[in-house]
Amino acid sequence: MDLSLFLDLRARQAAPPTPAEFEEAVQLVQAADRLGFHSVWTTEQHGVDDGYLPAQIAVLAAFARETKRLRLGTGVILLPLTHPRRVLEEACVVDVISHGRLTLGLGAGNYPNEFRIFGVSMAERSRRMEEGVAFIKAGLSGGLLPDGSWVNVPPVQRPIPLVLGGLVEAAIDRAARLADGHFAYSFSDPEAQLGAMYERRIAPALERHGRSAKDFHLMFASVIWASDTPERDWREVVGPAFAYQQRKYEEWEGGAATAGGYAFTGEPEDIRRGLFVGRSEDVAERLLGLRERYPFDEIVFWTRLPGVPFGLALDHLERLSEEVLPRVRNA
Repeated sequence: MDLSLFLDLRARQAAPPTPAEFEEAVQLVQAADRLGFHSVWTTEQHGVDDGYLPAQIAVLAAFARETKRLRLGTGVILLPLTHPRRVLEEACVVDVISHGRLTLGLGAGNYPNEFRIFGVSMAERSRRMEEGVAFIKAGLSGGLLPDGSWVNVPPVQRPIPLVLGGLVEAAIDRAARLADGHFAYSFSDPEAQLGAMYERRIAPALERHGRSAKDFHLMFASVIWASDTPERDWREVVGPAFAYQQRKYEEWEGGAATAGGYAFTGEPEDIRRGLFVGRSEDVAERLLGLRERYPFDEIVFWTRLPGVPFGLALDHLERLSEEVLPRVRNA
């Protein structure tokens, strides 16, 4: 089991990041590289007012030059909103810059405003995703693409690993059918939600397409906060930052049918108990317990929720590397 970072580059609430705050993100990634974490994953949103990262490949190229061994992942690029050749060409360049450390994560997207501002109909989402993934898969090792032209810069990895995100049945089936892994998320009750998702959707999809969990990479994003004083940290810092994050997701959905996995309602203390917030040994034991129901390979944790001070986020990385990472890796 590996632990990896998740970053959206928001340091504060309701304010775009400054150059100094971008530099703090680089320092977090450098620390993760030194401390033995597996990957750094970025994420994206478009047309929002608080500085959420819109350009993953650009940031991962910067991270590639500041690290030596940490893998780099897009979690996930919203493929229906862009041309698949653009995604593939930029991914291959980052793979070369990083000496072969990229994992390409793609997803279909779910927020109506993003489709509106890119001039794409949500009714075309599934078709564009299927066609785009097929196009990109043809070039993950370089070579000639379906449009008859070459990949300009072939990647180092042959092929670049491909994972697909999403919680709904169609997205999970697509991942089992076309990709090397699946990227899930749960921000309310990962132990219950992800265990049930594996049993009801992932395992049947893998069986349907002749795949095995042993050679199919399973990962999920959630919140980990290990502390000697988890209740106080949640009440004073982490909880308010998490509440802001979830409010923004709800706002961006704009009344559309939710894909699930969020914590829009509930008492703060109940939400804390559902997430991996606690003392280090308890967090590690709960992760190991979840893995018995949902055989994931990697948990991608929010490294700095909006409003968490930089120093506290950096100290938390140190604690995880000393007290949680050895427990889960040794097990």
